[in-house]
Amino acid sequence: MSWLDVKLGVRMLAKHPALSLVGGIGMAVGVAVCVGTFVFLSTNAFPTLPLPEGDRIVALENRDVRRDNEERRSLHDFVLWRETLRSVRELAAFRTADRNLLPGDAPPLTPPAPVRVAEMTAAGFRVARVAPARGRYLLDADERPGAPPVVVLGHEAWLARFAGDPGVVGRVVRLDGVAHTVVGVMPPDFAFPLNHQYWTPLRVDPAKHRRREGPALFLFGRLAPGATMAGAQAELDAVGRRTAAAFPASNATLRPMVMPYTHSLIDIQGTTVWMLAQMQLMMSFLLVVVALNVAVLVYARTATRMGEIAVRAALGASRRRIVVQLFVEGLVLSLAASAVGLALAQAGARLGNRIMEEETGAPFWADYSLRPATVLFTVGVAVVAAVIVGVIPALQATGRQLQANLRQLGGSTGPRLGRTWTALIVAQVAIAVAALPAAVNAGWSEIRGALTRPTYAPEAYLVAELRAGDAAASDSARFGAAVTELLARVRAEAGVAGATYAEYHAERIGRVEIEGGAARADADADPGAAASTSAAGHRVDSHGVGPGYLALFGGRVLAGRDLAPGDEARASTAVIVNQAFVTRVLGGGPALGRRLRYLGDVDDDAAATARPRGAGRWYEIVGVAADLQANAVDPTVVPPAVLYAAAPEHALGATLTVRVRGGVDAADVAPRLRALAVDVDPTLRMGATHTLADFERQSRLAVRLVGLVLGLVLLSVFLLSAAGVYALTSLTVTRRRREIGIRAALGAAPRQVLPAVLALVAAQVGAGLAVGVVGAA
Repeated sequence: MSWLDVKLGVRMLAKHPALSLVGGIGMAVGVAVCVGTFVFLSTNAFPTLPLPEGDRIVALENRDVRRDNEERRSLHDFVLWRETLRSVRELAAFRTADRNLLPGDAPPLTPPAPVRVAEMTAAGFRVARVAPARGRYLLDADERPGAPPVVVLGHEAWLARFAGDPGVVGRVVRLDGVAHTVVGVMPPDFAFPLNHQYWTPLRVDPAKHRRREGPALFLFGRLAPGATMAGAQAELDAVGRRTAAAFPASNATLRPMVMPYTHSLIDIQGTTVWMLAQMQLMMSFLLVVVALNVAVLVYARTATRMGEIAVRAALGASRRRIVVQLFVEGLVLSLAASAVGLALAQAGARLGNRIMEEETGAPFWADYSLRPATVLFTVGVAVVAAVIVGVIPALQATGRQLQANLRQLGGSTGPRLGRTWTALIVAQVAIAVAALPAAVNAGWSEIRGALTRPTYAPEAYLVAELRAGDAAASDSARFGAAVTELLARVRAEAGVAGATYAEYHAERIGRVEIEGGAARADADADPGAAASTSAAGHRVDSHGVGPGYLALFGGRVLAGRDLAPGDEARASTAVIVNQAFVTRVLGGGPALGRRLRYLGDVDDDAAATARPRGAGRWYEIVGVAADLQANAVDPTVVPPAVLYAAAPEHALGATLTVRVRGGVDAADVAPRLRALAVDVDPTLRMGATHTLADFERQSRLAVRLVGLVLGLVLLSVFLLSAAGVYALTSLTVTRRRREIGIRAALGAAPRQVLPAVLALVAAQVGAGLAVGVVGAA
């Protein structure tokens, strides 16, 4: 390969701009998906932890083989493993807790800051092997009962919350009203064990909890010098067998596991390198399909150059030399497309990381900058694509027909299409036809969903999660009293027009069954499943609501009555449903007096096992309310909903909803809400506040991104398929131009010539349609 080959390759791209554009777009999308998958897997599945000897840090956990899920309530096992394991050193544990942070000398109504705290054993810092920038980190003595509460700050938190105060060590801050002394500040970019900036000692007493009870813990440590993960797993298996024999009631179904550190945190336990390689291969298959489509186009272009190739061969050019030249032409195209695909993959990865940061915080090891490994992988992908795009057509063009082409230069009928290309054109059409129904359905579903809008002004509503603190976790009356008092204070604020709350009940989720069956199956049921809809249930949105919920959103009761005082009692069976429930679940039939019961989420095996059908209470529909959402294009996508009255003391979590008055910026009210919550009860946890407009935008962003990627992929496949059919049709016509000319000279009309000329292409397209229809069905 020489520089001249590269220049000729660039010239061929410029000479055929349509082929270059179509092929480049398709390959760029394929490369973006392939490289994007590589970036995600390499960043999260097997990252290089930015810590000293980070590859030696491992995670440990129990897995319940009966439920096929992790069991993090492993306090007793943690103590045992810490004392007995020799292949894992400095075994540590942590859990994440939400706290309200206030400076120690702040007045009561200073707006507190919600912070996520890692309650961690001191061994966690020894595992990380990163020295503090100021003061010290946690010590084993800090975990002992009665030790003074202390906190370690991250560098970013020190700058943001304490203005980089050099005398911060020794200051007192309040976490949920409890005074903590700042004992240290960690260096920049340290956010171990996940994405934390505050650390307090983990104080748990195994004597206060039975096995498989207590807090959910993440366990981690360092492999001992010379130890391997396989050896650690063998040792842990032996300990697990002894524990299961000693405590069969709690540990018989538990299998202890050692895994790479990140796997436990991102919930991919048990995933092997081979499984990840299979995932990468599956996502890379799209690029192979695209490259084969481009190869069809390139072959059609190469077929027009058969004379040139034959002359070069006659002048002494070897087959290898010609193949290399055509490979370089494909490489120029694939490299240009790969550069665009790499840029798309990096942009998508950074956008996904930003979404993660907004929702839960990105892990400290996440590095989506352009890394050498990503560039090398992209170059490798480009070379593979160039082999498919350039070498395969080149071998076909320089095969046994080369000498025949040389003899036919004076009056050639042109190259003939082989069975390989016939198969490719059939596959192109089949893939396009098979994907069409799914693509149309996905696109239409996305459009319909995006057109669903609330019937109220979402920017005027603030929402925030409320949860009981540790001190009130076992005191539901305290939480209920705090929520009631907070509502009264919020409603008294000048800029607030109203406030209430909503909550979810563990027994009132998923699907409902209508007594005596229903008139029609819900939209999620399989076609033709109406007869079994009573068994399958209807998927609904179910909310427990506080007083004045409908009025707060401007809703109204269309029939029956609204929820009333007394309906929040545990013995009450009153519920109200929305108009979508009447239409989609009851088939437009009468609703008042009908009874329903919750089946749980029938898609969740654990939930179905815990709550078998028929075990739930029956609830009576006492009212029908107008929908709080509307869709002018397709009203059937408005979700059916069931509302029941909920008392705050019956749950340890609720969503506070506040409507601000006209002319008041909802963002200005948020700090006041947090200050009031802390003043009512310092342990009352208030999550981040959002307007409903913000929540709606965030909830749809990920779906729209998926829809955009799907649209680009399908667009590239259809574009390439159409271009491939066109190119081979043109080649067929070119190959038979002498025949067409003779028949036209003898008086044949176009309608007589075209069927004969295009019969082969029609047969190929017809075969592709047939295969595609079968695949779609």
